[in-house]
Amino acid sequence: MKLPVKLALRYVFKPRSRKLVHIISVISMFVIALVTAAMIIVLSAFNGLEKLVTDLFGTLDAELALVPVSGELVDADVSGILSTNPHIAHYCAVIESEAIISANGTSEICSVLGVDSNYNKVCPIEKSLVGGSWSSNCSILGYGIKTALRLPADTLMQETIVFGAPIRGKKLSRHKESAFKKLPQSACGVFSINADLDTRYVIVPLDFASELFGRFGQVSRFEIKLAVGSTIDDLKELQIGDEYTLRTVAEKHRFITQTNRAEKWATFVILSFILIVAAFNILASLTMMLIEKKEDLTIFKAMGMKSRDIEMTFSIQGLAINVFGGLVGTMIGVSLVLAQAKWGLITLEGSIVPAYPVLLKMGDIVGILAVVIGIGGLGSTAMVRFLIRKIVV
Repeated sequence: MKLPVKLALRYVFKPRSRKLVHIISVISMFVIALVTAAMIIVLSAFNGLEKLVTDLFGTLDAELALVPVSGELVDADVSGILSTNPHIAHYCAVIESEAIISANGTSEICSVLGVDSNYNKVCPIEKSLVGGSWSSNCSILGYGIKTALRLPADTLMQETIVFGAPIRGKKLSRHKESAFKKLPQSACGVFSINADLDTRYVIVPLDFASELFGRFGQVSRFEIKLAVGSTIDDLKELQIGDEYTLRTVAEKHRFITQTNRAEKWATFVILSFILIVAAFNILASLTMMLIEKKEDLTIFKAMGMKSRDIEMTFSIQGLAINVFGGLVGTMIGVSLVLAQAKWGLITLEGSIVPAYPVLLKMGDIVGILAVVIGIGGLGSTAMVRFLIRKIVV
């Protein structure tokens, strides 16, 4: 006569089992819940940092850029191809190079971005203005550069700034000061993004940059804003020649993105090892229960209960601990991440953002639950099979 598995399950979970077994089971479930919540919180924090970096650097960069495969310059005539493509909403020509900026007897080295009148349509620069207003006819200074040049905010429009850049073909050792072209420009605004960009960049009109650097008919790149509903794949057939290519913001800042993702998944692996440690607690619980019920299980086996049914009985208990712990941990982790995103429980004093950034991704939650249940389910099954063969005759 075959003994039903349901009857065995009821017997295994009877309250007369030893309290120590239940305590170990509860502790195992608690550890799994905490590790699951920690994995969700940590991965969401890395997601938030990645999004923050993308948003910050994306303030000066569009979502897509047309750049040369080799060299530094793009033929300005390419703009004719961009203007006729239905997948491109706006584009902006950009000249980027190093220059010396001077005012009030102070000089600083900066990166000059020469842009045309469409720049504010492809990049959200206006959101970062902390003084003055956006205009494509004057200079927009980084806050760090404005501070270094000792420019007062209230008289910014009245200040004249001098830009200097080497003249091509003239050696500094021979021509000295005449090897530099100097051009005056008025300032009309100040932007603030982060400490690095604020102390490096100055935005100037494209015509001014062309004259300063002697680049006529050529630009450094074209910043592109895609039309609504369009993707980079829609531009694969763009006839721009083999000498040009399309680059995303993530590709431009690849080092930062790859470093953040490497840290994210390294942390994920480390926390997964903690789950394995928690699985050993489940092993201890199942081992004690098997030892306690060894004689009873021997009777069950004599009554017709097969070994695989015994294995299933205890495997279900181990799996239940992991599933319940994973679900509880998921609810805790998701709740804390949503609370941080809405109310900013953890603040960052003196930072560019008021609270620690977090971003919840459904793919991370599914992956974490798969790891928790996978380690718990497969681990419990393998451990139970081994223990039953060793303990139950």
